[in-house]
Amino acid sequence: MAAVGSLAARGDARNAALRNLAWLMTDKALALVFGLFVFGLIARAHGPVGSGHFSYALALLQMALGLSLVCSASPLLPRMCRLGRGIGGMVANVFVVRMGGALISATGVAVYALLTIDEPQRLAITLILLASVPLIEPFYTAVAYWQSRNNNRPPTITRGAGLLTRAALVFIAVYMQLPLWVIAFAWLAEAVVSASLQTRSISHLGTLPAMARRVTPHRSATLFKFGVRFFAGLALANVYVRLDRIFLAEHLTEHDFGLYAAGMQLVDVWLQVGSLIGFAVGPAFLYAAVNAGGSPWRHWRAATMLAGAGITGLLLVLAFGDVALRVVFGRAFDASYPFLVAGVAFGVLLFLDQLVAITIAATNQPLALMIKWGVACAVALTVMWIAFPTLGAFAGPTGLSIGVVASWIAAAIALKGRRRGSPSKGAPA
Repeated sequence: MAAVGSLAARGDARNAALRNLAWLMTDKALALVFGLFVFGLIARAHGPVGSGHFSYALALLQMALGLSLVCSASPLLPRMCRLGRGIGGMVANVFVVRMGGALISATGVAVYALLTIDEPQRLAITLILLASVPLIEPFYTAVAYWQSRNNNRPPTITRGAGLLTRAALVFIAVYMQLPLWVIAFAWLAEAVVSASLQTRSISHLGTLPAMARRVTPHRSATLFKFGVRFFAGLALANVYVRLDRIFLAEHLTEHDFGLYAAGMQLVDVWLQVGSLIGFAVGPAFLYAAVNAGGSPWRHWRAATMLAGAGITGLLLVLAFGDVALRVVFGRAFDASYPFLVAGVAFGVLLFLDQLVAITIAATNQPLALMIKWGVACAVALTVMWIAFPTLGAFAGPTGLSIGVVASWIAAAIALKGRRRGSPSKGAPA
């Protein structure tokens, strides 16, 4: 009977894992479909210049969200998974820490935008989008809670409602031929809807006054000190994948930047597939071996899977990329095709980078994470600056490619010096 019960328990766990993976895949699919739909509407209505303004503003929005990761879910999830009745207090304190980080980050990036953006419409769009940062990152504490409970259904439904709100408002704004900057309020409305639903989804943890009473300076400071160890690496990683657009926006004409950004918009979609594959490959092949002291580079099956997926994407883009661009953005963006190919070629390296990322995550090495992405950003920016007079917009993918290779060398050096078998530092309660 005990054996039967054990088998039943394993079966239930497996079914729960499959259900949650299905919800996770649904979440990603909704984000990709709605994202391409919205960006396609903007591109068709306002051309390369208008879509370029949004691409730049969204790059700064993502940068601000990355810079607000002072208490991200990645290092906290293991502890949240172990907590029972006391998790409400942790959720409340994490929210407060994240809100502080979001406000500081949004303000800092807004100041940067005011100092560097001369085009009035681009500036207006950027500032409106940045206003959504305090409504996004802090409220994702609810998503971390549901992930710790192995239940991705509530976050997926919440995200879907927000995405639907944004898509509907963008469609209405485009149909009514409203000014370009008005469309940016669709992202703010999405954030309001998502934040409201996320708050409601964890209402069972306590009323807002009760949750507020659980916030203490000591506990918030303890969580901040733990989470901030990973801040630099996560923030630099976030900056790195958008460094090309931040750099090229200052060196290309608005029209040419719009063409480049459209191609890279599809590259961003493809790179999310790499993250999903890494999520699947890590538990199956690498985490246990890395914790035991093995190098992930020795696992040829995982490396072949990741590289094969990246190369498959490149071959598909070579064959059908021009069609995909035309379907999403229209014929006005045919010149984006070479940038799409170059970006997906760079993506092959970023697919393989999942091996390095998994190694750092499995060994709990925040310093290595910071060194890796710090080197990547510095090298990529240097290469772009040197290569732009010769390569033009192609300096973007070139710099990113060389940057990621340099980051592997830096990560290998950083990880080589770690003490084997040292226990990882746990999260605070």
